[in-house]
Amino acid sequence: MRLREIKPPPCSECGSDPVGHSAAYFTVAVDGFLNRLVFEGRMRHVFARQMRRIENTLLPRLYEVLARRGLGEFLDEPDDKTMLLAAVLWKEAAARGILMREFRLFGLPRNMFVARLPSGRALSFEGFPFPDEAGANPAWLNNKAELKKRFQKAGFPVARGAAAFTERGACAVFRELEAPVIVKPHVGSASRHTTLHIGDESALLRAFQTAKQVSPFAVVEEELSGRVYRATVVGGRFAAALRRDEPHIIGDGVHAVGELVRAANGHSARQGPYFSHIDASSPEALEELSRQRMDHTSVPRAGQRVSFHQKVNWSLGGTTADVTDDAHSDNIKLFEDIAAFLATPLVGIDFIIEDIGRSWREAERCGVIECNDMPFFDNHHLPFEGEPRNVAGAIWDLAAA
Repeated sequence: MRLREIKPPPCSECGSDPVGHSAAYFTVAVDGFLNRLVFEGRMRHVFARQMRRIENTLLPRLYEVLARRGLGEFLDEPDDKTMLLAAVLWKEAAARGILMREFRLFGLPRNMFVARLPSGRALSFEGFPFPDEAGANPAWLNNKAELKKRFQKAGFPVARGAAAFTERGACAVFRELEAPVIVKPHVGSASRHTTLHIGDESALLRAFQTAKQVSPFAVVEEELSGRVYRATVVGGRFAAALRRDEPHIIGDGVHAVGELVRAANGHSARQGPYFSHIDASSPEALEELSRQRMDHTSVPRAGQRVSFHQKVNWSLGGTTADVTDDAHSDNIKLFEDIAAFLATPLVGIDFIIEDIGRSWREAERCGVIECNDMPFFDNHHLPFEGEPRNVAGAIWDLAAA
């Protein structure tokens, strides 16, 4: 039995992966309410471990029953609907002799998997396999506003700011900050409905309403200075780091913006299936060029960076570069300290700093912008520049221990 997936309408704020605004808003609101009911502490971790053992025993059997009754199906290898992070995890599993299968209830991909280790132990998981002894992730981990408050108290660097429910509240927060600021949904949205470079209250209010389309609260915070980095920590140990770049070109003092874009779009990695061409004619690109006082005929000076979008998504022409070996030891310790504070086996930490090779203690306006307990670790396997990092291998090492 198969159900048809309903695709949300296109949305410039969502990018190439739109979500239903009403559904997203409702989901975030309900999750926020339920998370307030979730108890923290030792018993929550004990409960999570017990539930994981039960799921590892019962869910594979349940999936088999559902498949026999025609209510679902197993896949023994990835297809075009499999998420990329699952595909790299699957590839690594095969190399290790781990039998990994995806179960699709009613034929719909829901990121549900079972795996059997060479030892015979069975695992059932969504997204990635947890080690048996892992506790429960903090209920507030994906809430940017709550994370900011807790990180400030713990002494981790974060941008100044707060969440607001009303326009009046957003303006009050804005007046306490140093512009430019950012406005974004208060729960992880993968850069959807996020606005940067806000310098006045009229722009703030437009950005606030944009963020509120998918979230009850919007976070208003100072815009940090530097590049966006993603550090991934597995089992408490720093595994890899990427620099995430917005769609851009670098001037040579000779060629115009349009010519440099055509040259950039000729790069072999931009021919698919992962990295996309830079769309220098989109409304967002033209607005970004105007902000930099440039157009397609402008000739950037040698070394000048010209960007075409505020966001770093692959689908918009963004790129990545592996910087694992460049990370300063102080920054690595910070990432591992954060993972220990969160007590989570896998975390992606989005961090802004001018240069990851420089200690965060010496940098100005640097800090953590969010953390993800289901990070796109596949990005480390497929960098636009630099060496691939086998984060999936580290995850299997942890799960099989």
